[in-house]
Amino acid sequence: VYPHRCWSCLVPCLIREDMVVDEIDGQIHTFAHELDRWTAVEAFADEYQGRPTPAMGRFSGKREWETVYHGWDLGDAMKDLNFIRTDGKTLVPQPHLSFDAKDMWTLDDVRGHTIQSPLTLLREMTPADREKHLAEYRAGFTISPCN
Repeated sequence: VYPHRCWSCLVPCLIREDMVVDEIDGQIHTFAHELDRWTAVEAFADEYQGRPTPAMGRFSGKREWETVYHGWDLGDAMKDLNFIRTDGKTLVPQPHLSFDAKDMWTLDDVRGHTIQSPLTLLREMTPADREKHLAEYRAGFTISPCN
């Protein structure tokens, strides 16, 4: 299961039971821990404990690559990110250490996979579906041995 990403620190929410969700300016965001939520929602608000905070940082814009490329084909996203060599088709990152041209992965090897943003999908859910999803996410999963 692809993890949600913390809006505050941008690290995946891997300790699933610690993940929290809150709203900023009417938008739902996920946080790896209550302290991350507090930083973004409370400390970086327009006011903190009745005092204006004009010099504090603001988390805004498109902070997660998954959200930027939500719905894109993986090959198109890699091309947009300039992860392609000068031949226009071979990927810069390779899943192996063989430099033989016949082994090199190209855009054709990654096409057909659609990028899905967990945050976008969470925002699209109904409140009931969202609560169910979050409960399942926080419960975690079991990795079964292959043998």
